[in-house]
Amino acid sequence: MKIENFVFNPYEPQPAKITFISRQTDNIKLFRFEFTQKVPGWKFSFKPGQFVELSIPGFGEAPFAPCGDSQKNYLELCVRKAGKLTEKLHRLTVGDQVGIRGPYGNGVWPIAKYDFKTQKNLLLVVGGLGFVPLRSLLINKNNLLGKETKVQIFYGARAPNEMLFRHEYSQWEKQKIQLALTVDKECVGWKGVVGLVTALFDKHEIIQNSVAFICGPPIMYRPILDRLKKLGFSDDDIYLSLERRMHCGFGVCQHCAVGSYYTCQDGPIFSWAQLKNISDAI
Repeated sequence: MKIENFVFNPYEPQPAKITFISRQTDNIKLFRFEFTQKVPGWKFSFKPGQFVELSIPGFGEAPFAPCGDSQKNYLELCVRKAGKLTEKLHRLTVGDQVGIRGPYGNGVWPIAKYDFKTQKNLLLVVGGLGFVPLRSLLINKNNLLGKETKVQIFYGARAPNEMLFRHEYSQWEKQKIQLALTVDKECVGWKGVVGLVTALFDKHEIIQNSVAFICGPPIMYRPILDRLKKLGFSDDDIYLSLERRMHCGFGVCQHCAVGSYYTCQDGPIFSWAQLKNISDAI
């Protein structure tokens, strides 16, 4: 982390006000925040794949991946209610304030590495909440990846009502984004694919010249890697998120150490070439 890149003290949470809330599922909400401390000429921005730390006094702090447009002057986070901090956040309403520090992370989705606009396409393999840090790529797809770039998404969730951002699927499909869905078990009214996200590899042909981004529960990574390797993907063209390992954001607590890497500083996005020889990476 380069301290000089921060307008504010990077160790100090900045006050941010909730301006919008949208319920995604029974226990997941999308929050929009605007920073209340204004600095002339400054606006919040991030690179897709980075993360911020959200805090509420008396309830703690935790890392979350921004999921909105990276160039807008606000921050969007999609948060599951799963503990003291997030339960409190879910009780807040528009106008309430939280603390935000960041963004952090030097290892981001490698948009700049590839010529997506003319040479490469993108395969996203996603499970559950793993859609959150990838949504910002889709919201600003034409600018970040190129209007003609083909994006293919394999998305698995436990049930149809647990799929995130459902109201946006039709918009994405208008932008050359192919979306394939699966649920873990048979559900009333569901007529699509049933099974783990790897089942979609048997139902759909992968778009040629693709780079693969994987995000979701770590237990799904190994089966997906096996599928991608059999399809001929190189280790340098497969990227994974290790965001679940993060804690402090500074590499101080060492909670996120993976081999010689600190997830919060060197990641949270890594190529499989970086991780494949680290026994406990996934």
